[in-house]
Amino acid sequence: DFLQEEIIKMKRKIEEEAKIATTSLQKLQAKADDLQALVTMKSEKILEMESERKEQETIRMKEIDMLIELRDIVEDQKTRIASLEEEVERGDSAQRSMEAQQRLLCEAEAKTAEAEETVEKWKARMAEAELIMKEMEAKIEQEEEENRMLQEMI
Repeated sequence: DFLQEEIIKMKRKIEEEAKIATTSLQKLQAKADDLQALVTMKSEKILEMESERKEQETIRMKEIDMLIELRDIVEDQKTRIASLEEEVERGDSAQRSMEAQQRLLCEAEAKTAEAEETVEKWKARMAEAELIMKEMEAKIEQEEEENRMLQEMI
């Protein structure tokens, strides 16, 4: 009798501890599920940011191509200006030569100023794009670090 009562007491105690363990396990599983959801969300955010970074890189490459084209245009204009100046020097009349040179020079200066202004605008855009890229890379690194920390916590 005494032995049976002790066995029953021990059985109840084991059942209570099993219930507590089950409850703790359920809580831990819920926390693990929450952490896994957070990791998934952060991973999706990283993928989204990487996509945005790739888009920015594409834009930056297009801007670089445009800058190269602008540089070529400026070089062509400089060559054209040099050629026009040579033509003016070879002109028949000193008066016509001076007028043509003045006109060509004004046009060339306007085109050069316009090209230089365009180049400056592109330089500013490139600086902005590079700043955005650096910020995005920093965000990605931060998200990756958070994911690593979350993975370690799991």
